Amino acid sequence: MSKRTTSLIIGIVVIAAVTAVVTYASGTLFGRWGTFQGLVEARETLKRLPMQIGAWQAEENRELDKDAVTMLRIQDSYICRRYKHAETQAVVHVTIMVGPTGKVTVHTPEVCFGGKDYEKEATRSSVSIPVQLLESGNEIVDSFWKISFIGRSLDSKNRISFYYAVSTGDIWSAVETPRSTFQTYRYVYKLQAEAYSESGDGTDNVKKFLDDCLPVIHEHLVPYSK
Repeated sequence: MSKRTTSLIIGIVVIAAVTAVVTYASGTLFGRWGTFQGLVEARETLKRLPMQIGAWQAEENRELDKDAVTMLRIQDSYICRRYKHAETQAVVHVTIMVGPTGKVTVHTPEVCFGGKDYEKEATRSSVSIPVQLLESGNEIVDSFWKISFIGRSLDSKNRISFYYAVSTGDIWSAVETPRSTFQTYRYVYKLQAEAYSESGDGTDNVKKFLDDCLPVIHEHLVPYSK
């Protein structure tokens, strides 16, 4: 066998090996190889989150868009609810999902919301929320990204505010690069909560919901075990 043929064969083998490694890593990151260990417990625990948390009552579980569910690979692995406060009548839309890190972390309100009717009001900011855990009594600090959009029309007073964060089952984190930050985790949680309000009225119903409900939400997260 000539040296040229030997070199060609070696090159093909190397390329095939690299391709296999990249394909496997990509499949692991995006969840193409089936259900991850621990994911079944995580999603079943999440779905047991109460419909009523303190003064906040959810009317029903809602379905996300089928194309979005397929794209994110979160079939049967999310809750989508409309919680209403019994006294103030404030309404907050809440979605919590658990799924492949590479899919779940990349979609944010900045990417998915907006268009002809709404424009981003300002750059996002990080909000810290102290939480006292129910079981241990320990206090932790969650952090969420907050971003608001406002109606484009001159007579519009509508503002919609989003809070969102990623978690491995312990704390909620607002990080600049969640995909790379959590790349060693095969799956993560994502929470997104949103509410409409009148521009300039000073209300922050999403923050109120998170203040009231995060202790219970934490009880329905399963810490990731590597």
